[in-house]
Amino acid sequence: MKFALAEYESAQLAMLGEACFATGSKENFLGSGDFAFRGLGDFSPHANVGYLYRAGDQQNDAVLATAGFDQVIASWATLAVDLISRFQTGDRSLDLPDPVLVEEPFLRLIDATTIPDTRDDIIDGSIGFKFATPSGFTLIVNSIWPLNRGGVRSNVVLTAGLEYNL
Repeated sequence: MKFALAEYESAQLAMLGEACFATGSKENFLGSGDFAFRGLGDFSPHANVGYLYRAGDQQNDAVLATAGFDQVIASWATLAVDLISRFQTGDRSLDLPDPVLVEEPFLRLIDATTIPDTRDDIIDGSIGFKFATPSGFTLIVNSIWPLNRGGVRSNVVLTAGLEYNL
């Protein structure tokens, strides 16, 4: 949910909150199985900071930061560009398994996982467009691209939406 807190001639102040409930199955990689909440606040037309709280002991909380701009290209088209980041707080909560010692047919040590033992900071770039139609609908298209190696995520995320103001 997004709430408008104040509006000035040159800026707006708003609060955005999001809650994710433990409806997924971590065994099937359909979520963490734990509650998560994040809050973001608009401090300027396109800069946000926030905090992501995660219940449970297998995921870290994170500090969120987003910065970007909107540029009107025409009366009916707007370009949006953002840098989206999520920085892990504290040491990693996920316990990685120890290497496995195999003695037969010969002695060797095998890593039990390929998960790197590094921080899980994520930085993405986003580019999108809004197209206004004469009927009052707005078509929104967006893409998100990873800018660093971290976390389990797609090479690109494409989204599209349709908006109508009453």
